[in-house]
Amino acid sequence: MPRKLTVTSTAAVLTGLLALSACGTDAPQTQPSAATGTAPSTAPAPVPSPAAPTYKILDKANLTKALLPLKAMPSGYSEDESDSSETDKTFCNYRQPHTAKIKVSKSYQKGGGLSAQLISVTLRQYASPAQARASFDKMAKTLETCRKDRLGGQKVTYALMNLPEFGERSLGVRIDVQGATALQGFALVGPTLVSTGTAGVMSTDADVVADLLGKQVDRYSAAAAG
Repeated sequence: MPRKLTVTSTAAVLTGLLALSACGTDAPQTQPSAATGTAPSTAPAPVPSPAAPTYKILDKANLTKALLPLKAMPSGYSEDESDSSETDKTFCNYRQPHTAKIKVSKSYQKGGGLSAQLISVTLRQYASPAQARASFDKMAKTLETCRKDRLGGQKVTYALMNLPEFGERSLGVRIDVQGATALQGFALVGPTLVSTGTAGVMSTDADVVADLLGKQVDRYSAAAAG
């Protein structure tokens, strides 16, 4: 019994924690100092930094289209049509500075019973890039010290997980619940938090999370390019 319930609990952890918001950091901007005196400066002219990309605010229909489809999933996965209850649970119950205006997600499943593996892809769009940045910073700061938690009466442990850099900023989190593990990746892209996660009892693969996160960032960026 505990094993089967653990799979269900892990899916709930994924659904709940994907409700988290995230954001990136402002790129430092420096101005060259003005030349003094009357002699002309021999310093080379500063090369202007490339303009940061801009992203459109999408409506729910177009944001949903930007989610990775079934054909982007690893072999053997099918779309999970089960109804997942919404939750406001955050890592160690930290208070989010902003609430996403639109959240869309899709879930996919492979196998069943102890061999069940879950994948979730989510886009959370905020009112502005500034709100997304503030939310990501809060989450990242919380995860510097947040290690133990409880969800649905079960003990949960968190650990930061190495992932390649995607978007403006990204991070990974390992989540362990009794007998099961969930791995999640988060990336900031303009006004949106992009996240992908996988969970299972017998097998989870961080490479799958990283691969899907990169693909989801690219698909969303193309859909929202200004």
